[in-house]
Amino acid sequence: MPGRAAPRRSARAEPDAVPENARTGPATIPIDHFEKKLWPIQEMRRNMEYLDLSSYEYLEFPIPMCSIGWLGHEHGVQDAGAPPPAATDLEQLKAASWPEVSLTLGWHECEFCPKGSTFKGNGEYHYYMKNGDVYSAPMMITHYVEEHAYRPPVEFMEQLKEIGELDWDWRAERLAKILLDESEDLISRSRGIVDLANWKDSRTLDALKRAAQDEELADIAGDEIGRSLGLLLDCEFAADLHIEDFSDFVRFGISQTRREATVPGQPGVC
Repeated sequence: MPGRAAPRRSARAEPDAVPENARTGPATIPIDHFEKKLWPIQEMRRNMEYLDLSSYEYLEFPIPMCSIGWLGHEHGVQDAGAPPPAATDLEQLKAASWPEVSLTLGWHECEFCPKGSTFKGNGEYHYYMKNGDVYSAPMMITHYVEEHAYRPPVEFMEQLKEIGELDWDWRAERLAKILLDESEDLISRSRGIVDLANWKDSRTLDALKRAAQDEELADIAGDEIGRSLGLLLDCEFAADLHIEDFSDFVRFGISQTRREATVPGQPGVC
């Protein structure tokens, strides 16, 4: 089985209004809004399989990341022969795997499940470590671990044990700068919106509020802005935030996050 590629380092109140034409189920944003957000599909690489700790290449992203858990038939289930993770380590992985980012209109089917019982996934998890490393995994990573004996890299699992509140750093600065840079295209500005909420900082809130006031940006990424704001609502510096001041799509995103945060096993939002 091929060895691992070398890692590339740091490179209050619930919203009460949801758009009336919003659908329920996996696609919960009005279809005309989805049509404006086809950029993730248009720019997808055909390949969805990468060696663990290789440079992330699936979508363009403003911060260098390492890939983990991007499995397929070419390389198989990487490190499947390694000992299973301890129960506490598995719970740590599940707790850190939230929120989902880079959601698209498409679904990827597990290539290792038997026909007729295939697990499907959509989106990614990004893991921001205190030492500056960032990892990206498909949202199917916990499925791979529990059902197909996938074993994430040891160094990744060790860093998860130290995961916690982040100090504002170059990664946050870059995400905020691109989000507010009107010279950047809307696609680039939208990419790291939810990721920015990893920093529970007043500067995050300020950037998101300014982004929500940009009508063109909010028209295609209002739900992401809302999801990110929803992760900050319980923070002391957000005490004066008035949800009713935002557009329907932003408020919709806030409601999404608030519902997810009440699911057992999900981490708190601040």
